[in-house]
Amino acid sequence: MIDAHIHLTGSQLPPETLEEGDRLGVKLFVGSCLGAFHYQPTFEEVSKANDDMAAVVRSYPDRVRGYCYVNPRHGAAALDDFRARVENGGMIGLKLWVATLCNDPLVYPFIEAAIEYRLPILIHAWDKTIGQLPYESKAVHVADLARRYPEARILMAHLGGQVESAVNTIAPYPNVLTDTSGTPIGGGEIAISVERLGAERVVFGSDLPIGCLAANIGKIFAAGLPPDELRLVMGGNMERLLAEVKQ
Repeated sequence: MIDAHIHLTGSQLPPETLEEGDRLGVKLFVGSCLGAFHYQPTFEEVSKANDDMAAVVRSYPDRVRGYCYVNPRHGAAALDDFRARVENGGMIGLKLWVATLCNDPLVYPFIEAAIEYRLPILIHAWDKTIGQLPYESKAVHVADLARRYPEARILMAHLGGQVESAVNTIAPYPNVLTDTSGTPIGGGEIAISVERLGAERVVFGSDLPIGCLAANIGKIFAAGLPPDELRLVMGGNMERLLAEVKQ
């Protein structure tokens, strides 16, 4: 199994992550570091977060891969840093959080670079009833980005929050997959996502340490998927994306 969505705690990978992965059969974790989880981090804060993620990858090269987190508002300096971390630092993906909407033109240079390297692009997306952040992407923003960049390899995180409407919104765009992380999500939502998108467009993610690894695995099994679809969701789809990364 491959967990496509985890985070560090501060600058560290919690030791229980790998221990629980061993116990439950997760062979690889793909994660990002968001530092202190500031919504508008400085360039220095983002750089430190990526340094920390890279250090964890070096410490556990057989178990962990890293997305490069960016704040697109930092412009050319952030783009240069992103390219360097992919070409020389081993980063295998792009992480977008809540500094800008994912379809803001500020994001386009990063998407174009990710396309060049064939990187998966993990986008936090959550349509909230209350508490929506000013630049928190929803499925409609992900869909607009996918329409503009059909070559982009996009992972919409958290099944978009409002699962049924979110998967319906991205369904016309085959370059968008979605990950299963998110505490309100259960087996029923996983089944709906696979039914409407196809198993090849759903990827297992736990959101560790925010989410529980065992519970997030459990809800996939609770969806009642046939074995071939279960294999795709629990690792096959992410394995395919990672195999195509150019560095």
